[in-house]
Amino acid sequence: MSITAIIVAGGVGKRFGSDKPKQFLEIANKPILIHTLEKFQAAEKIENIIIAVHTDWYNHTKDLLTKYDSAKVSELIIGGRTRQDSVASALRTETAANSEIILVHDAVRPFASPNLINQVAEMTEDYGAVVPTIAVKDTIKEIRNGGIKTLDRSKIFAAQTPQGFWTSSLEDAMKQAIAANFEATDDASVLEFIGFKIKNIEGEETNIKITTPLDLQYANLILQ
Repeated sequence: MSITAIIVAGGVGKRFGSDKPKQFLEIANKPILIHTLEKFQAAEKIENIIIAVHTDWYNHTKDLLTKYDSAKVSELIIGGRTRQDSVASALRTETAANSEIILVHDAVRPFASPNLINQVAEMTEDYGAVVPTIAVKDTIKEIRNGGIKTLDRSKIFAAQTPQGFWTSSLEDAMKQAIAANFEATDDASVLEFIGFKIKNIEGEETNIKITTPLDLQYANLILQ
């Protein structure tokens, strides 16, 4: 089956407090986006890669793709206002149209291993929608109306990317979500919205999402 990865790199990092988006900050003398791209370059199941970026960073990204190995990158596109818009734009490309399976990944998750990427791709062939998850270690509290309720930790997991989908299912879910003005925080939520059953697999502890300066420090430690 033809498999394409969409790397969502359209954020501008306003909350991070940096002069550039997180995905372009460097760890181990290399932009985070490139660390992420390298993992998909190394994953044998991935045939093509689409990268969605903010219009202000399009040329910068294009320069990076020239500098580093980007043989699998078939399209560099301008992302939308939200992550969901960016994925929807990527789905309208010729590359996506010719793919049977789509994996969607956060540009700021630079440590997803090629093994995890391949596993998500393989499992998606059978299940149609696959999400890597890890167990939550802390006790989780729900705070509502001034009260606190302890939730059952054994049933709560943190979702990671890449998330894999049959292309046709993701396209259908996106259309329905847009029509209903439903905005999801991850792509699996869009499939859940239309009642599609999601298969979870075990994620990786090191597959962190870099969202704060502390995460950036942790990322440097991982690479040591």
